[in-house]
Amino acid sequence: MTEYIDEEIIITDLPLWDRMKEKRRVFSFTLEITARCNNNCRHCYINLPAGDQKAKSQELTIDEISRIADEAIELGAVWVLVTGGEPLLRNDFSDIYLLLKRKGLLVTVFTNATLIRQEHIDLFLKYPPRNIEVTVYGATKETYEKITGIPGSFSAYTRGLSLLVDSGVKVRLKAMALKSTYHEMKEIGEFCRGYTKDYYRFDPLLHLRYDPTLPLTKNKCVLSDV
Repeated sequence: MTEYIDEEIIITDLPLWDRMKEKRRVFSFTLEITARCNNNCRHCYINLPAGDQKAKSQELTIDEISRIADEAIELGAVWVLVTGGEPLLRNDFSDIYLLLKRKGLLVTVFTNATLIRQEHIDLFLKYPPRNIEVTVYGATKETYEKITGIPGSFSAYTRGLSLLVDSGVKVRLKAMALKSTYHEMKEIGEFCRGYTKDYYRFDPLLHLRYDPTLPLTKNKCVLSDV
């Protein structure tokens, strides 16, 4: 039998709410700083190869990022999500992160954690993010690498995740309910709880990859089983 605890939660008024009532404002914005990724997740549509030079040449420059951030802040933004692709592929990731922090923004970073190094840990400890979100594609090597398509990605991921968690950086975990991971939902939950005492979540929506080589039926793309 499930036991429910009746507990009152008091929500404190925040000055930000009053500001938002004055007129419609931008509260947050997202910066997709690269379309490249070192994984090739079977469900993902932002997965250009890590070494794709054309994609790299088309990425926002740090000056462009600064201008966009200034415009968003002027419209009322206080929170920015930095994502990709895999944002840590950017050689100037630290510069971008510091730029946003120095503008007074709350910064969240989405990463697969496979590229986490000590320099990132030092950066996040000195200038704490709002949080780092890491996706769990499986609780086992077999399932994880079936999703990412990259041999060795599971060990790189668990190494990076351990570095983040052990350092005390605020990490939140999320997972996706795919047909390829459905059999491991319970294990994924246990895996997440073993790494962080904070909540983890499931993304309820997937923006699946569009593959023009697959047949179309009544204007609907027939997607492969993910």
